[in-house]
Amino acid sequence: MASRPQPAAPAGAGTALNPKHAVPIILFTFVFSLIIDNGFKFMTDSMGEALNLSLNEVSLQASLAGVIIGIGAVVYAALADVFSIRKLLLAGVILTLIGSLIGFLGQNVWPLVLTGRIIQTTGLAAAETLYVIYVTKHLSEQDQKTYLGFSTAAFQAATLFGALTSGLLATKVSWTAMFLVPLVLILAIPVILKTVPEEESLEAGHVDWIGLGLIAVLATTAILFMQAFNWLWLIPLAASVVLFSMHVKNAERPLVNPEFFRHRPYVTALILVFIVYSVQLGYLVLFPAMAKEVHGMSADGASYLLIPGYTAAIAVGVLSGRIAKFLPTRTAIFTALVSITVALLVLAFFMESGPWAFVVSSLLFASGFALLYAPLMATAIGAIPAAKSGIAIGFYNLTINVAVPLGIAYSAKLVDMGLGTPGFLPSGAGSYPVVMLILAAIALGGALLYAAMTARMKQPA
Repeated sequence: MASRPQPAAPAGAGTALNPKHAVPIILFTFVFSLIIDNGFKFMTDSMGEALNLSLNEVSLQASLAGVIIGIGAVVYAALADVFSIRKLLLAGVILTLIGSLIGFLGQNVWPLVLTGRIIQTTGLAAAETLYVIYVTKHLSEQDQKTYLGFSTAAFQAATLFGALTSGLLATKVSWTAMFLVPLVLILAIPVILKTVPEEESLEAGHVDWIGLGLIAVLATTAILFMQAFNWLWLIPLAASVVLFSMHVKNAERPLVNPEFFRHRPYVTALILVFIVYSVQLGYLVLFPAMAKEVHGMSADGASYLLIPGYTAAIAVGVLSGRIAKFLPTRTAIFTALVSITVALLVLAFFMESGPWAFVVSSLLFASGFALLYAPLMATAIGAIPAAKSGIAIGFYNLTINVAVPLGIAYSAKLVDMGLGTPGFLPSGAGSYPVVMLILAAIALGGALLYAAMTARMKQPA
């Protein structure tokens, strides 16, 4: 991490660019990319209805995109050591535009829609990664604290605005219009060229392509298995797990250092995020489908129910530093896990009682995840030397981005299975109450496992 701003490279006419001048446009592309990605995830049900696909089938556009975001974050971070951030941002914008046009023009053909989403997401992953890299590379430590704080709140805000945008478009226009929204990024190109410095003297970077490839195979085959429960997918899944373990142990510069797995707090955090974060986007993808099934609400009506919850989550993200001063790490993690579990139980038992149940549930759910990230990250890297924390954080975030699409896949599959509803749950909401109960059990299982694994572990302050 840079301790002071690096001098900006000369631009065109020989004038040096102030690094801060580039922050607004990079932050805009970062937030806008999140809005697009989350918007598509929220409109999964509307897309499936238009294309005559089951929720399980159409969820691939969200789950595979999640894998690409995770892999792309690591790839773009490595490429930033080889190519300038300006070039990578422009490449991301171009990929986003190409994918969006393919999806829009092929809107009636599912394979083309899926291909468009995959190419689009490959581009969106650039801005989501490069904002953090630019801030830590070009701004002073004091400025970094300010601008990195924006990213936490931006993530929650983008989730909300993505849901609102897709809900309005799906209801008032057409779900296909969501593919046209990214065309706004054309306007960002001249601003990027004018304000983002063209870096010089970049070092030769390293990308563990083998490790990333094995992670991609692992995540994709796991998603495909959960989508169809075809046991043949377990063969490449098991093989990728074994090969990745061998690769990490024997490679000269692997994706993640094997010594990290000897740090119990780091392993504990990885296991917990893999379990608990798998319910995060599964919940969001099912949210509009549940609101429609139970209360006949349109996609835009369902998105309005998320406003209080994600507004509160933005506040929690902004105030996370102050919260940490009076709430110890372990206590904060348990508080977050309880909030997430209760949120799922509220929907499981009361979704038929009225829209208020959806509002209360989203309030507890979004705030819980906003509270969870920082203290859990502190647990993960507390015992890892500062010089190696970058790689550790990268793999930690990659784990989250693998868990999220897996959660989308198994949540959609559970709905499609048409599970019977026990007598103590609402009977007029299809299989959704029992699916919410299962997600609550998964979150609770993660909390109990965390309690067991940290019972004798020294926690960071």
